[in-house]
Amino acid sequence: MQLPISIKLLSPLLLAFLSLWTFATLGFGYFARKNLEQTAQQEIADLATLLEQDLKQKQELLYFKARWVSEDRDVIRAVAAGDRELLLRTILPIQASLKLDLIRIIDPNSQVLVSSQQGSLTQAILDDAAINRAASAGLDLSGIVLAEKGAIPSLVGSISIKSPAKILAGLVVGNAIDAAVLKQIRGNTSMHLIAFEGDRATVSTLEFNLDRTWQLPQPESLPRVREIAGENYLMKTIEIAGFDRTTLKIAVLKSAKETEQAQQRLLLAVGGFGLLGSCLITGVTLWGFRMTQSLSRRIQNLTQATQELAQGDLSIHIPVNNEDEVGILAQGFNVMTEKLTARERELGERMQQLESTLKELHRTQSQMVQSEKMSALGQMVAGIAHEINNPVSFIHGNILYVNNYTKLLLQLLDSYQKHYPEPPESLQAEIDDADLPFINEDLNKVLHSIQVGSDRIREIVVSLQNFSQLDRAELKFVNLHEGIDNTLMILQHRIKATEKRPAIEIVKQYGALPKVECYAGQLNQVFMNLLVNAIDALEESNRGRSFDAISANPNTICISTLQTAPNQVQIVFADNGLGIPDKVRSRLFDPFFTTKPVGKGTGLGLSISYQIVTEKHGGKLWCDSAPNQGTKFIIELPISGERHVK
Repeated sequence: MQLPISIKLLSPLLLAFLSLWTFATLGFGYFARKNLEQTAQQEIADLATLLEQDLKQKQELLYFKARWVSEDRDVIRAVAAGDRELLLRTILPIQASLKLDLIRIIDPNSQVLVSSQQGSLTQAILDDAAINRAASAGLDLSGIVLAEKGAIPSLVGSISIKSPAKILAGLVVGNAIDAAVLKQIRGNTSMHLIAFEGDRATVSTLEFNLDRTWQLPQPESLPRVREIAGENYLMKTIEIAGFDRTTLKIAVLKSAKETEQAQQRLLLAVGGFGLLGSCLITGVTLWGFRMTQSLSRRIQNLTQATQELAQGDLSIHIPVNNEDEVGILAQGFNVMTEKLTARERELGERMQQLESTLKELHRTQSQMVQSEKMSALGQMVAGIAHEINNPVSFIHGNILYVNNYTKLLLQLLDSYQKHYPEPPESLQAEIDDADLPFINEDLNKVLHSIQVGSDRIREIVVSLQNFSQLDRAELKFVNLHEGIDNTLMILQHRIKATEKRPAIEIVKQYGALPKVECYAGQLNQVFMNLLVNAIDALEESNRGRSFDAISANPNTICISTLQTAPNQVQIVFADNGLGIPDKVRSRLFDPFFTTKPVGKGTGLGLSISYQIVTEKHGGKLWCDSAPNQGTKFIIELPISGERHVK
């Protein structure tokens, strides 16, 4: 059959156009759908990671609370006395103040001295044989303890209560993992949390029937879609180890409705694009017999544009010179590219919003963790300083009287010897055995040593009290040199000489500074972070060096201060360590960034120090360093005046 030349010319072009259009439409639909699924899976995986970090932080906070209780002098005294009524009166206020749902004290014979369960654990029967054994043995452990009959589980920790001579008992503290805790972790996010014991749910932030059994995905598997309470959710599980090989699983749920709706809109868009392509091809075929040459060139241009679109160039635009079918096809193509461009822009904006939300969540989380840690540290330091101050003041106040009484006794003894130079034989033997000349000489040295020791302890107590000003929320004019000196006093145990290296030299180049209006406790925290980092850097530089080599080029930290402007002071902390590479220095103040090994750094110290200096005090904090040239951290602060505090 002989076909017209127009059909012969147009048929290959129409077939190519149809193929490219279909490939571009289906390819776009496939990759867009995969991108939606991967975005949703990554979001639920990030939420699960944040949940694990939050539970670890709660476990660390529980350990600090247990340690605080175990070192309370009233608790130690009550346990040593074995008085259960006194012990109960002592721990109940502590339990209320620390917001503990469980507190229990077990003696070394596995006998429970006191046990108090409050809140969600009031009626719970805990499967706590393993934690009781650990507590009676004086072990420091923490983990999950499940309850009988599917009741609410709890996060517990054990620590020993010690006297100077022995272990008196074991302390167990805990908090219930109930709906209130899960809602607190959830916050204002769109996720839901469900805690599982085995194949049954125990606690949930989502209302549904908890009696049904579940087949949960493994924690390492990809998120899956599950139907719960008539709605589809994307589920990701995490697993927390407990005692006696028990585990608690927590599922993170995120509604799949938004993703499903986006996929439906995507399918409609792909179908619309396909339908539009069919219409355009039909129009071109009907009018192609009279416009073979011109139509061929225009279809070639359109085919080329389609190929560029398939390669991802959404900026392509086809000029429309005619109102025929090809012109309509070109207009539809332009509309499609505009819609694709708008959709890509919308997806980019949503990704930026998600990244911003995650960054803000990280920042808020780090601030909460550091605030809790520094608050607990400040209370503990203030309590220790107060407890030490009373006996030391008593000792210090009585040394003078002991010294005077000793001198009087020695003078009296000398007078006896002068008036009775020849005592009885038995008395003379006792005098010879006692070696009175040596006692007379050495006693003054002993009293002088006691005086020096008590003075040293009083200096340490004053430094601890000054450093623990964390509860002073008001701005106040303070002497920055005192804050630096107090911090150095607290870090003496790290500065002094060890068997591996000589003492770190502290060079103070203090200028004449006026008192600065600031939050004293927060600036003490900044000084502590910078000095600890400098000491860590110097110890890192000592690796592979002998004691003599370090002595020849000693470790040095130079602290200099000066007033650089009428309303500005500058503090510089400089060490002669290995320095910091450029790629690390550019990320020093990022939250959770650290170069220290796991367990030795959280990546929060410099980030929070930067916030304290810049946001709380309206100052500046920056680093000046290069490899093998040491490191400087420079702080600039206004002396007084208005601050733009966030």
